[in-house]
Amino acid sequence: MKAILEFLSKNNRWAVVLVIILLLLGGGLWKLQRNKINEWKDKYQTEVKLKNALVDTVHYYKNSYGEVVAEKLTLQASVKDLEKIRDQLTAEQQELLRRVREANKKNTVITAALIKAEFIIDSLMAKGPVVINSKDTTITFSDTTKYLEYQLVVGKAIPVRPDIEPTLLFKHLRFPNTQEVKFEWENNKKEGYPIKFSIANSSPYYKVNEINSYAIPNLKKEVINPTGWEKVGIWLKKNGKIVGYVAGGVVIGAGGTYLLMK
Repeated sequence: MKAILEFLSKNNRWAVVLVIILLLLGGGLWKLQRNKINEWKDKYQTEVKLKNALVDTVHYYKNSYGEVVAEKLTLQASVKDLEKIRDQLTAEQQELLRRVREANKKNTVITAALIKAEFIIDSLMAKGPVVINSKDTTITFSDTTKYLEYQLVVGKAIPVRPDIEPTLLFKHLRFPNTQEVKFEWENNKKEGYPIKFSIANSSPYYKVNEINSYAIPNLKKEVINPTGWEKVGIWLKKNGKIVGYVAGGVVIGAGGTYLLMK
């Protein structure tokens, strides 16, 4: 060790070169290891998000507007990867995959959703204005509310005779409804940032029975909506070479010659 130190002290230039080589090798190995860890981490997070989305079911809750919201995790995977596990997909998920695959032939699909809903009236009592017309033997029911507008005409109702069958005419029937559809991060603090899809209906007569949604796998919260630290990380990635040049500056000799290393 003493001999090595004496050699380095006598050969200052070689010592600097040796140190630089060691730093470069160490930095290269560290960067390679870091990239490998990030690759494994991304792959693990992708697998976990897909697994959770495959077994998730529709959740219902009321939002601040009093509307019923249906919510479910989004499938975050490439079409190619979803094709590999096609047997694990439900019939609705397979239909969504087919539609995304077809749409991708024209343009890249970023997000998509397939919603199975129906209009349900458990019971409805017509309590609006009633118009009785004895001339054409009809009774007209009509009403206008926030979620329901109708005008129903019962024909052949007056007079009632066994040989005449009454008729019911839906002259006007309308169900006003406003839908709010959202793709959003399930939890801003949850690693991997899974995406969830939700749909809210203002009308209580609309019932969402099933939701299946899709998003391309490279949608990342830290890129689209980064936190303060994530912004620093993105800046360092963009300006890594400049930082490397500055940090790698080594003074050689008394003349102040600079050797800048990546």
